[in-house]
Amino acid sequence: MPSMLIELRVEMDDGTTYDVVADQRDVARWEIQDFGCPIGQIDTRMHLAYRWLAWSALTRRQQITLSWPDFDRDCVEVIDPPDADEGTAGDVDPGQPAPSALASSPSPGAPVNR
Repeated sequence: MPSMLIELRVEMDDGTTYDVVADQRDVARWEIQDFGCPIGQIDTRMHLAYRWLAWSALTRRQQITLSWPDFDRDCVEVIDPPDADEGTAGDVDPGQPAPSALASSPSPGAPVNR
């Protein structure tokens, strides 16, 4: 079974943000909720699931003390955290090498120094 770590960024109504990692403990708790579902069907309740997983992880780690209804009321959104390695729109495509100032091969007919 693959690792079950879900990185989440939470934004609350007051502007507070949290970065938290939900793990298998949180997923297992989600699956037994009346409104939960098996993890393989999470896409049917994606927004609710991510909000609940974030709340579960934050309360488990004692970062918040809000009840689920209060958290659900005050939570603006739960998203994937920005990746520190992600570039900006102006960056070079990581699949393409950066242009070089030097020619990589001699032009046809140019002498080759060896």
